[in-house]
Amino acid sequence: MAPATDTAALAAHLEALERALHDPVVRADTARLEALLDPDFSEIGSSGSCYGRAAALVEIPAERAVVEIVSDDYRVALLAPTVAQVRYRSWYVVDGVRQRTVLRSSLWRLHGTAWRVLFHQGTPAA
Repeated sequence: MAPATDTAALAAHLEALERALHDPVVRADTARLEALLDPDFSEIGSSGSCYGRAAALVEIPAERAVVEIVSDDYRVALLAPTVAQVRYRSWYVVDGVRQRTVLRSSLWRLHGTAWRVLFHQGTPAA
C-alpha cells in the first residue's frame, strides 16, 4: 500500500474504533471494552472529572440512560509508529433532542496488531 492509502486506512480504522466506543452494545460489554481500553487508559471527561481504566470498566457498562452518541468531523494524526491521535466532535441525543457539543481527543496506542485507546479528553465546545 502507498503511504497515503495506509494513512487513509488507519484513519478509517481508528474512526471505526472510536465509533464502536459510542455503540450501546459495546458500552454494555465489559469484555469488548477491555479489548479497546489500553491497560494505562485514563480520561478527562467533559464534566472535568478524571477516570482510570478500572473506573471506566465499571461505570460505562452500568450506564442506564437511553442516549445516542453522534459524532463527526474526524481527524486522525499518526504521532509515532505506534501512537495516533483522533480528534472529533460529538453530542448526545436524548429523547430526540440534541444536547451540547463536545470536542474530543483520543490517543491510541498499537499493541501488536490491535489499537487501544490510551487517553481520552472531552471539552465542551464554546
